[in-house]
Amino acid sequence: MKGLKSAPLLGALATCVLFAFFGSALVGEGLGGWYEGLEKPWFLVPLWVFYVVAVLYYLAFATVLYRTLVHVEDRSVRGVCLALTLVVMLSNELWNYLFFGLRSTLAGFVGIALFLVPLTDLAWTFELWRLNGGA
Repeated sequence: MKGLKSAPLLGALATCVLFAFFGSALVGEGLGGWYEGLEKPWFLVPLWVFYVVAVLYYLAFATVLYRTLVHVEDRSVRGVCLALTLVVMLSNELWNYLFFGLRSTLAGFVGIALFLVPLTDLAWTFELWRLNGGA
């Protein structure tokens, strides 16, 4: 892979794979009968679409991690970006637990609201870094 640095690439991919396994363990049997038994709106996409989105999500975060490791030179800024990225990923996995693991739509709603806090902070931090000449 020309131009790619192997250590950061492997680190980013391994991190995403570990989070995916962690999230799967938190979900447990929640995707089985409980989710299938929920009354869903007619416009909800089939479950397999969510699996495709999950793969794209992990690839996107592997890209974010890789680019942060390779392109952010300031160690303190890199640390903040990596920490926020990992908090966002952890928040997503915890949402999976709240919704699927606990089988609770209310807990899932609260989890989504909490998930938006670090996600917004990550986007805001990136934008500030970009505006200050970091990109």
